[in-house]
Amino acid sequence: MIIKHAENRNQDIEELTALLALPYVDEPTKRKIKTEIRKIRAGMAGEKEAAYHIDFHFGNPSKNWAVIHDFRVEYEGRVAQIDHLLLNRTMEIYICESKNFNEGFAINENGEFSYLYEGKTYGMPSPIEQNERHRLLLKKMFDDGEIAVPTRLGLRMKPAFYHLILIGNSAQIHRPQNGKNVKYLDRIIKSEQVRKRVEKDIDEVSIAGSLAVMKTISRETLYEFAEYLASFHRPSKYNWKARFGISEPAALHVPPVQAAPQPQPQNSAPQAAPPSPPAQTEPPVQTVPAQAAPDTQQAAAAQKRYFCADCRKSVSENAARYCWSRKALFQNRIYCFDCQKKYR
Repeated sequence: MIIKHAENRNQDIEELTALLALPYVDEPTKRKIKTEIRKIRAGMAGEKEAAYHIDFHFGNPSKNWAVIHDFRVEYEGRVAQIDHLLLNRTMEIYICESKNFNEGFAINENGEFSYLYEGKTYGMPSPIEQNERHRLLLKKMFDDGEIAVPTRLGLRMKPAFYHLILIGNSAQIHRPQNGKNVKYLDRIIKSEQVRKRVEKDIDEVSIAGSLAVMKTISRETLYEFAEYLASFHRPSKYNWKARFGISEPAALHVPPVQAAPQPQPQNSAPQAAPPSPPAQTEPPVQTVPAQAAPDTQQAAAAQKRYFCADCRKSVSENAARYCWSRKALFQNRIYCFDCQKKYR
């Protein structure tokens, strides 16, 4: 089942294209903007191709999987932008990073990545390390209790995380001859191979099948948890002018034109100025001392503390928003993830 689709980035492309039309933007900056537009379009194409195969196998026809596309979380000053998330009923979570290389890319024995563009080779950050950072941040949110997990037979479910790097089907992948030192090299696959890779993982853990049954949550719980997890999404906001150091040109200062003095008639006697009105005496203004304002940090911290209406456990802001968005179901009250099940 598809919980969240990818967000459209056409507005970013329109804003960047508008920057190219500004007459005061220099050529080096325009080249950087064009590169950014190309990256956005390539990313959209790669995510679209990967999303097609993911949705085909794990989307709405499937009741045992939940899909979240374009998932961005913020926690403790760090950000994870995850292209695709796959969740199943045994709390196996696949963190998928999609890449689109028209001319292919290569990996050497040290795990260094490079890609081809117009016949030239360029270095690039490792998508494996990028995905690992996403996994660590998401895992920390689970470990810290920021994201509450479902329970089964009174025990908290412990999620298992898997990496997948999904490459465009038409791209060439040049793997190293000796890739023993490259971690997760076997997790780099074509988008069309996603189902086979997941099935292989399931077969490898099927030995503990009896334990897997005990760890399986219901389809309803999977859907509710996936919706709850998607509520942690925080969309990105770009200030493209600041990103590329573009500022409005300073306006030219034009001194105001002074009017010529008007000639005065010579024979006319000077007129006396009208008498000034008598000064009005007013009572002095009484100043009331301002009361000391409460500590803003403590007030902000108090506003962010939420508690379950049943068990009185601390509830995250995302869980509170989840309940507020379903006022009819929870009667405008806040509940933790476990207590929410009583009212569904």
